[in-house]
Amino acid sequence: MKDPLYEKTVNKWKEVMDLPPQTVGPLTPLYKKVTRRLKVMPWMVFLVTAIACAIGLYLLFGPSVVSLVSLLQRGF
Repeated sequence: MKDPLYEKTVNKWKEVMDLPPQTVGPLTPLYKKVTRRLKVMPWMVFLVTAIACAIGLYLLFGPSVVSLVSLLQRGF
């Protein structure tokens, strides 16, 4: 007697095992390096990215970034 759920699971497992490794063309080494870091310490990467974006906005808009943020806060 065969269990249909077991058969379905085995078929899905075989399907997954046939998938090739993910590649992103010439950017594959960079992709692997970034995802490896995100799997270990995602919040540290997000924190550094947020700080870099904040500094970039300040350099781009100057002191008017404060009024821009206030305007966005009032709108939402």
